[in-house]
Amino acid sequence: MNKNKFISAILMVVMLVAMPAVMAQDFLTIDVVRINGDRAEDGDILYVERGEEMRVRVTVEAGSEDVRNAQIQGLISGYRYAQFERDMVTDYTRTFNLPAGQKRSFDLNLKVPTYMDMKDVKLRIIVSDENSPDLVTYTYQLSVHGIAEERALEITDFHISPSTTMDAGRAISSTLRVRNHGNHRLDDVTARISIPALGISAFETIDMIRPDESVSFEALVLRIPPNALAGEYEVIATVEFDRFHSVRETKRLTIRAPDVPVEPEMETTITVPESIQLEAGRSSIYPILIENKGTKAQNYVLSVSGVSDWGTSRFDPASVVVVRGGESQTVYLHLTPDAGTEAGDHVFRVKVQSAEETKEFSAVATVKEDRVARMDLRNVLEWALVILVIVLIILGLVLVFTRLRKGGKGDSEDETQTYY
Repeated sequence: MNKNKFISAILMVVMLVAMPAVMAQDFLTIDVVRINGDRAEDGDILYVERGEEMRVRVTVEAGSEDVRNAQIQGLISGYRYAQFERDMVTDYTRTFNLPAGQKRSFDLNLKVPTYMDMKDVKLRIIVSDENSPDLVTYTYQLSVHGIAEERALEITDFHISPSTTMDAGRAISSTLRVRNHGNHRLDDVTARISIPALGISAFETIDMIRPDESVSFEALVLRIPPNALAGEYEVIATVEFDRFHSVRETKRLTIRAPDVPVEPEMETTITVPESIQLEAGRSSIYPILIENKGTKAQNYVLSVSGVSDWGTSRFDPASVVVVRGGESQTVYLHLTPDAGTEAGDHVFRVKVQSAEETKEFSAVATVKEDRVARMDLRNVLEWALVILVIVLIILGLVLVFTRLRKGGKGDSEDETQTYY
């Protein structure tokens, strides 16, 4: 009797243990998953690039019972800006019903964000319904890499100031910011802004942009010809890199007809960038465009404040310039952060003063970390140590030879002495 009770108890435990597996089997299973047309098994490692679109087709099969109000979710985990770009990294199907033993396919659309870190993350396919306590999950490891070199550079900002509606004869200043989303550095990066219909352009070049680095081009100034016809013009920003690749963006500029009434303006207009990128120990140019819209020549005195705490400055061609009536001139402020200047933002002010008016502007100088300077300092210290060791060795040898010579001369003098 006791033996039968013992056997019954064992069978009860086995049934309780096996029951969840039976329930899971009766729910719904994933039959096949295809990502961009290729079959992907649970646990596969997938190579993806930033910005890559992922078309996921999931085929599911109902178990021994009908499935009610089920739903499939796709999720790319590990993106820091997921709350702002959730439409990229998550997608859901509508709820669906599926009779027992039947199959059905559903499509999910995901995208690897351009600003996602280059690392390994998870792609999860999750299936659930309204009643089952279990989830059916497929998990893939995504190895996220940078965008291919020919598409790695992105123009993140392109602005025209002071306005996109201008009079003929005026000048515009452009700010262009780009970012490298690739795996490798991009060399010989040249930014060019042009208005082809007017035959005018300006350009600026930097040596390289490292992966995940953003840089700004701010010394791009165009003067609209005085005889330009009224109408809309296309302003084209083109960035060329690594000799054979380029990216471009366009803006619309409206030139007003001479008879369009405009509000009275000051005699002098100053156009300056809002910020500038700097490197410790290196000089960078901050352009200051002075437009004298009066009829008489004006003397302008330029000064800068807030720089002496972290660097040096000078004006080119000079801090005092003469601009004739109806003309303009660009003065270049050379800014050089001191070696060892702390990386980060530093605010400085520029003042332009004439006999009739004074204008003052604030700008932000962002000093980047000087990795090269630190390496150079280390090399100097290493060489100084080597030279110091060599000097000590030479001094030691000189002392030894000096003592030997003194000893030799003493013996010689004793032998040649004469006694009287």
